[in-house]
Amino acid sequence: SRLRESHEKCNSFITLREWDVIQREVENSSGPLKGLILPVKDNISTYSIHTTCGSRILSNYIPPYDAFVIEKLKEAGVVIAGKTNMDEFAMGNTSETSYFGPVKNPWREGYVPGGSSGGSAVATTISLAPSLGSDTGGSVRQPAAYTYALGLKPTYGLVSRYGLISYADSLEQIGILARYPWDISIILYYISEYDARDGTMTIDSGRLRLRRELYRLYNEEIDFRPEKYSIAYSSKIVDKSDDEVEKLFYRAIDILEDIGYNFYEVDLDFMLVGLPTYYIITMVEASSNLMRYDGVQYGYTQDLGDYFSNTSTTRSRGFGDEVKRRILTGALLSSKGYEGRYYLKALKIRRWISNAIKKIFNEYDMIIIPTTPSKPPKFGEALGPKGYIHDLYTVIPNLTGNPALNIPIGFIDGLPIGIQLISRWFEEDLLIKTAYITEGKLYHSSKRVW
Repeated sequence: SRLRESHEKCNSFITLREWDVIQREVENSSGPLKGLILPVKDNISTYSIHTTCGSRILSNYIPPYDAFVIEKLKEAGVVIAGKTNMDEFAMGNTSETSYFGPVKNPWREGYVPGGSSGGSAVATTISLAPSLGSDTGGSVRQPAAYTYALGLKPTYGLVSRYGLISYADSLEQIGILARYPWDISIILYYISEYDARDGTMTIDSGRLRLRRELYRLYNEEIDFRPEKYSIAYSSKIVDKSDDEVEKLFYRAIDILEDIGYNFYEVDLDFMLVGLPTYYIITMVEASSNLMRYDGVQYGYTQDLGDYFSNTSTTRSRGFGDEVKRRILTGALLSSKGYEGRYYLKALKIRRWISNAIKKIFNEYDMIIIPTTPSKPPKFGEALGPKGYIHDLYTVIPNLTGNPALNIPIGFIDGLPIGIQLISRWFEEDLLIKTAYITEGKLYHSSKRVW
């Protein structure tokens, strides 16, 4: 199958289930999505299937339960293809930091596919099948841009996080990668049911309206007039990207204008402080979340006789360099004497950014920015802090909770890039409809790598 090909050529899976097992489950399944075989990122819990987070410390972990999104999709007839490769604990944007080896970009040898959902993105772009990922600061949208796929980060609180292994609770959401807008609308419809087990889920009239619209899109009832909608952009923000990205970005705006959208240049300077704010908050939350991996409850362990030696050695050997860097930095930033200087200040700036974007959406329906400031980097070029700049454009929707969608717009030196559309909370349907009507103009869903 194309999924197996994606793994053999690009190392896209950590666990790829045997084809006869998948076929047997397809035959025994029932529901409106019967026959859909879905790759799932390896930080989403799957009953009886290894869930490793790309880490040595969880290399033998098999969850005794399904994540909520997996429960809902199985009820609809979906069969899990396997667990896709990823940056360790979703901390990275290149898919190089996995304990199980790096994921390769299928479009050009020697380049990364983005991360942290790189395995899901590669599986989708090669097989044309949708997949699940998670998005904390761009981890669905950025690899979607680098592999020529649609990538949606939903509104914070729309999709249950029950069963998602946590990295940064206040920012992350389970997202969808796909080649076809219909796939995004149908999967989002099923996974956006309310789940009382997740305290971060929101009960809002916008949720009910969105689910009605998703059902219409699911049935391909698309009544859409782009001339009714306004899109904000900022040339100052776009100037932070490479010249080739800027050129393709403005070509995309021209195409969207021809379709009927109205564009307005606005001040989006608040986006320029998003990156340091994001990294301070995520490192503090990661430091707290990863305290549970001590070698006692589950996962990789070293038995050296006493608790402190066991824990220290287990964590030193079980975590990779990037994860250890973020744990240590987060512990420092939240320690006495530092939390007010950095972490509390970052929370205030986050609130300011959220208020600023609300003011934009009081006047405009969407914001458009590049998904990434450059084409995909080569292996080794973006490891560690030097690679954080690749998250420049993607962290804002995670800080504010707004939904955002990557749409492919072209290639630079044979490597894909995309644009990012951001909308109001619970207006994913506007983003998906834009993907529907731009198919064949901005991008081509059926375009194959090989």
